[in-house]
Amino acid sequence: MQPIELRPAQPGDTPLLRQIAVAAKSYWGYPASLIAQWAATPIITPAAMARDRVCLAACAGTPIGWYRLALDRSPAWLDDLWVIPAWIGRGVGRLLLSDAIAACRARGIAQMELEADPNALGFYLRMGGVVIGERISEWNRPVPLVRLDLPSDTLS
Repeated sequence: MQPIELRPAQPGDTPLLRQIAVAAKSYWGYPASLIAQWAATPIITPAAMARDRVCLAACAGTPIGWYRLALDRSPAWLDDLWVIPAWIGRGVGRLLLSDAIAACRARGIAQMELEADPNALGFYLRMGGVVIGERISEWNRPVPLVRLDLPSDTLS
């Protein structure tokens, strides 16, 4: 297998990032009507890319995942982490999250929070996250709020 490379996403990547997010969300078997409604929202914009850290993972030049991390607050906020279905379970999510953790640590941020899709909760728990609450999503379902503590002397 070729190595997975990470690079900053560019505004021109916006349509591709949207495609990856929609494919990843669709993987979990949500009704097509909900996916279509969600896909009609901005998901990611050039303005968000200018404000936040947006990182793209690619293998042999083919984009396979991305994340968006707001570093202008503490705890940092992981807004997005998406992996195309063919790559789920192959370490791409771990690589992306590890990069986000490193970005937090480089700025002295000791915690990261996120809303976890219920289907991805196990991943975040395996990565050291803990559930700190929940909210009701726009789809009227509970979504776990997760916090990762990022002490500088542990995993990366």
